[in-house]
Amino acid sequence: MDRWLARLERRFGRYAPSNLTFWIVALQGFTFALLFVKPAALQLLILDPSAVARGEVWRLVTFLFLPWGPANGPWAIFTIFALLFLYTIGTSLEAEWGAFRFDVYYFIGALGTIASSLLVGPITNEYLNLSLLLAFATLFPDYEVLLLILPLKVKWLGFLSGGFLAWSFVTGPARVKAGIVAAILNYLLFFARPSAGAARRTTRASSSASATARRSATAG
Repeated sequence: MDRWLARLERRFGRYAPSNLTFWIVALQGFTFALLFVKPAALQLLILDPSAVARGEVWRLVTFLFLPWGPANGPWAIFTIFALLFLYTIGTSLEAEWGAFRFDVYYFIGALGTIASSLLVGPITNEYLNLSLLLAFATLFPDYEVLLLILPLKVKWLGFLSGGFLAWSFVTGPARVKAGIVAAILNYLLFFARPSAGAARRTTRASSSASATARRSATAG
């Protein structure tokens, strides 16, 4: 995956839009304000394949800008913090990977979600957002966030999110399963091979250390 991305980046990297997170969060914030005033507008923005088939093609894009949380009621305040956290996640990933790789990561998840929705039914952007959180927790495990008033390392949020995804996959209907697989595909593509490589390096290092210890014991 890294070699493939490197070749693509050398060829197309200069065309990659930067600051994608800013536009994602800004448009989610705008949608949050819209839904706060007019909650019924949600039905015009969700990714509904039957509506897309009727010509409402804007839904293929607008579902990406649904806010990460409720837009009404007492919990709406937490949506504002979720948007700020999403901005931190996205800008950190882009700073670590560069604009091209971050854009590829996001668009793989978005396109996978769209394809799954067209096959099995309406899917939200929730799992796509969680895939960003998982990537952030993998790259910056010791980053601390305030959960209410308690500091919490983001790796624990990653574990909780992974558990939530696993539980949802096991208990949810087909469209939930498809949405999770599609949105998490980008995470697996970016991190499965590096994790396997790290595990192999750890195994080799452990084997080498054991062999050295045996030689030392024999020499003694």
